[in-house]
This record gives sequence, structure tokens and C-alpha cells, in this order.
Amino acid sequence: METALFAICPFCRARQDVPEGQATAGVTCAKCHRRFTMRRPEPAQATPATAPVLRFERPHGVFERPTMVERSVQAVTRTNAAPLAATAPAAPAASVAKAAPALAPAADTEEETGPPILAEPDAAEEQAAAAALRSIKSQLAAEPAPCRLPAPKTAKARRIGVMLSKGGVGKTTTAVNLAAGLAGLGKRVLLIDADTQGQCAFALGVAPAKGLAEFVEGSADADTALIEARENLWLLGGGKGLAGLKRLISRKDFGGERTLDDALAALDARFDVIVVDSAPGWDALTVNVLFYVREVLVPVALEAMSLQGFSEFLRSFAAVSRYRPELSLAYIVPTFLDKRVRGPAALAGELAALYPERICPPVRYNAKLSEAPAEGRTIFEFAPRSPGAKDYRALANRVAAGA
Repeated sequence: METALFAICPFCRARQDVPEGQATAGVTCAKCHRRFTMRRPEPAQATPATAPVLRFERPHGVFERPTMVERSVQAVTRTNAAPLAATAPAAPAASVAKAAPALAPAADTEEETGPPILAEPDAAEEQAAAAALRSIKSQLAAEPAPCRLPAPKTAKARRIGVMLSKGGVGKTTTAVNLAAGLAGLGKRVLLIDADTQGQCAFALGVAPAKGLAEFVEGSADADTALIEARENLWLLGGGKGLAGLKRLISRKDFGGERTLDDALAALDARFDVIVVDSAPGWDALTVNVLFYVREVLVPVALEAMSLQGFSEFLRSFAAVSRYRPELSLAYIVPTFLDKRVRGPAALAGELAALYPERICPPVRYNAKLSEAPAEGRTIFEFAPRSPGAKDYRALANRVAAGA
């Protein structure tokens, strides 16, 4: 006897009996007269007991409608399922061994939640990181240590201003190397940078956090503002903060020209010599330097423009000297002497004839003098046997002797 099967039309949902022999050939619905193919239910697979999932399949024909097909979900082992496994009841060892082959391979897992795989850094990244570390270490090394000021003494320090209203004559080079030369002779020297460019710190290879502006304004004391740049040599740095100090001086109703003198007078007892590097030009801070120092050293480049600037400076200096009779033009230092040409030597001779008692031996043109600041060293450290080192050593000896 032939077994009868029943089928449900996917189009009109009518139920009808179908002989088993016609199930594979196709069935024509007795109600809507559309032909469809019967699908037998798939046999159950030997998988772990999980809830079946019903999934819609896309119809393959023009007049077909979607049918419901029963699918089973295969268990997938996840790496982050360890906490759940700890709370689940323990399964027998035999059943665990039996279910192991049915697990999906590692390549079929949906996602990996284990530790990330670190790629090897390339050479460019390693070099950039090393350069950044070197920069950080150099910045930490440049941080100034607590300053150790010299003990007070009874005599007053000599105050020497390196000044000229003309720029580019070697004021900062002269101030730095003169201060270093005096320190090398055993003098306790303070170098004050009164220039907004702050080049003295650069030439000495240091980076003070505070300086002259903070010290005069009162926001930093001597222990914080002064930095020990070399043995026997301390620095009170300049920089952009001096622009605010100029405004502070200009706003005073009276006594503004003595602002530096009032603030720096207490340092006299701690040093033998105080060298002030002044900025080019003529402003309120330049006048303050002239009211603070007692001796003026003028570097004069052996060229026509520098001599013209020297002439203008002498007129301004004479105007200030009427109010400060103790102020003296003590030293005139010819700079950039090039013996290969006739002009500089002739100008040096004329200056010597005009100021026979104040003229100092000229500083010869020397490329080492311009290279040393880039290394953060004085000429005595950078090129101790160069002509520039010999000339500034002779200048330091003359200033130390007071001649």
C-alpha cells in the first residue's frame, strides 16, 4: 500500500494529500493550480542540544514564496567564556571528550578576544623615539640646579657696562668672554644680560628659567634668578621679559632711571666684578644701565658705521654723566681687526691716538669667535689657542688690573 504524504502549498497555504511517488516529481496545487516541489525535512544532526533557529531562505522562482526551513546552530567555543564555564555544572569527562570533535575550528570563530599581536616597530619609529628621548634628557639636563651664591664681602663690586648704541660690534661676545676671562683669574663674576635677545645664556649653553626681569619685578629672589654657569661665573639672564620691565620703568612718575640700581645694589657684596651686556639702541633700560654701572667698556668695530654709532653714543653718554660724575668711559676695545686689509688697521691707529689711555689691544677677526656660541662654550673652552682667545685673555688681564 502506497504511503500518502501531505503538503502545504507555498502560495495559497492549502493542505492536500500527495502520494509518495509524486513527491519528487512535483505537485500541482488542487486549489490555486500552481506547481511546486516538496521538500522533505532534513535529518537531525548529532550536535549539542541547542535551540533550533528558523531562517528565511530567498525564493528561487518568480512565483515562489519563502518557506520556513529548520536549521540548527553549532556551538562555538569563545575565549571569553571562561567566567560562564566556572558557574556551569561540571560535565562528565566522557561526554566532554565526545563533544570535542564537533566543535568548530579556531578559524571559524566569530571574533578573537585574546591579547593583540604586537607588530615589530620599524626603524624610522625607533629613531624618532630615540631622538625624542634624547631631547627630553637634554632638557632635563639644562634645568638649572639651585644657585650657590658667593658669601658676602665688605668691598663693593666693580660694575662694568659693555655698551654701544650700534649693533653688530661684538658686545655680547665681548661681555661673555670678558666675564669668563675674569672668572678664570679667580674673580667672582656676575654677568647680567640686559638685552631682550637673551644671547648670553645661549653663548654659555645654559637655559635659566628666571632672569633679570623677574628679579627686578620681585617675583624671583637671587637664589632663583641667578644661575651658576661656570666656576666663579654666575648669570642673570635677559630675554623677552625685559620688554615688560621697560614698561614698568616708563610708568614710574619719578626715579625710573634708578630701577636697576635699587634692585641690584644688594648683589655688590657677593661679587668682585659685575659685567652688564647692554642692548643696542637707546631706551629706558639703556639709561638704567648707565645709572647702575660705574665703568663703561665700549667695543667698536673697525668700520665707518660703527665709528658713527660710537660718536652718537658719546653724546648721550655725556648727557648722563652730568648727573653721574662717578661714571667713566674706562675702556675702548677695537673689534674685528683684519690685518689683511689696510682700512681696519688705520682706524685702530686713529682710535689709539684719540684715546691713548683708554684704548685696549684690538680683538682680531677670528672665525672661532662666531663658532663658539653655537656650541654653548666660551672662546677659552672652544679654541683656547686661537687669536680670539689670546686677545680676550689680554683684555681680561687689563680689566682685572684696573689699568
